[in-house]
Amino acid sequence: MHHHGKWLTTALGVVLALAFLTSTATANRSISVEGGARSVSAAGQLKFGESRLDVTKEITCDVTLLRTIGASIAKTSGTLFGKVTGVAIDRGGNLSEHCRKGSNVQGVGQITPLPGVHRELGSGVLLWDVSGANPELWKLIYDSFQGTLPSISGINFHIEHTQFEFREFLVGGVSFSCLWEGPAYGLIEISAGAARTARAVLERTELRRISGSILCPSPARFEGTFSITPTINIRLV
Repeated sequence: MHHHGKWLTTALGVVLALAFLTSTATANRSISVEGGARSVSAAGQLKFGESRLDVTKEITCDVTLLRTIGASIAKTSGTLFGKVTGVAIDRGGNLSEHCRKGSNVQGVGQITPLPGVHRELGSGVLLWDVSGANPELWKLIYDSFQGTLPSISGINFHIEHTQFEFREFLVGGVSFSCLWEGPAYGLIEISAGAARTARAVLERTELRRISGSILCPSPARFEGTFSITPTINIRLV
């Protein structure tokens, strides 16, 4: 009888442990995105430069990314959770007069996120519609999370297959065009369960030159910090 009671106690402990582990795994298997997150904008300054970070060849523009994001993100690396649908660039008039430039850069005739269909928003701001791009372009891909479960402090992600074309890129008095493609890595920063900012991770982003002058830097990189609107509330489900 003593052994029978001991066996029941042990079995009950195993069942409770498995139930706890199962409930924990279920609770932490995905990330819920709340607060009007189906359509999100991220606005900030995007700095473009070469891998050696030569400040004389950098160009910085005010950029807003328009995104659609799913209601939940599976915590599995490589998961598709949204897509960039538009890129607004405040370039001003000719030669991107509203962009800040390094001393060797006279300007850029046009900065085009491909496929390159745009409309004027006024005051030199162009909104490029990339929603009709090749399905492989501009995808938001989940990579991993930062922090310790059940709380997380950030979501690592990348925009797969971004394409940017710089036309009439003037550096040191020489004009040329460049087309770059590649993943742009980023971090969505989370504080108190809310995501209000994101940043481009320069050290991981390397866009390769796929056409243009040999004067085009390759690889090329992005750097920037962005404010997210509306605020995204993040919780584990």
